[in-house]
Amino acid sequence: MASRATRALLFGATALSGLLAGGSIDRAFVQMPAFTRLGAEAWAAYSRQADLGPGLFLYPAEGIGAAFLTIAAAISFMRDGRVPRRAALPIYLGAVLVIGGMLLTLRAAPIMLTLRGSADVSQAFDGFRFWGNFRGAFQFAAFFANLWAIGAINAPILSRS
Repeated sequence: MASRATRALLFGATALSGLLAGGSIDRAFVQMPAFTRLGAEAWAAYSRQADLGPGLFLYPAEGIGAAFLTIAAAISFMRDGRVPRRAALPIYLGAVLVIGGMLLTLRAAPIMLTLRGSADVSQAFDGFRFWGNFRGAFQFAAFFANLWAIGAINAPILSRS
């Protein structure tokens, strides 16, 4: 049986990584294709109001929060001898994936921040879409690793008959 701390951290990590995954899916399959048709200038205008407005605080809080909770869940798991070992792979995989997502954010976020000035919005759009899609794939995968980990720590131990 998993400790309360491991369970709470993992559920929190899953909730925040789920928000990131959902946002990434929306951005990759709804927003960016629409902005491809509308043009980079429309994307830049929207991004200045959304991503550089309230998103400037919300998105980092989600990303850093999900990474912190996922890594904390992995640390708690290492210290918690009561957690089923079958949960090791998904818990550690989730931690690796959120770290990868954060590293890819270090590529995507500076591109978004160039929109504050007189950036080449077409180049910024292409760069942000490229790095954002990779980042989104890691965030999506981290969410599913966290879901898998929840299943692994909660699955009944199968007995041999």
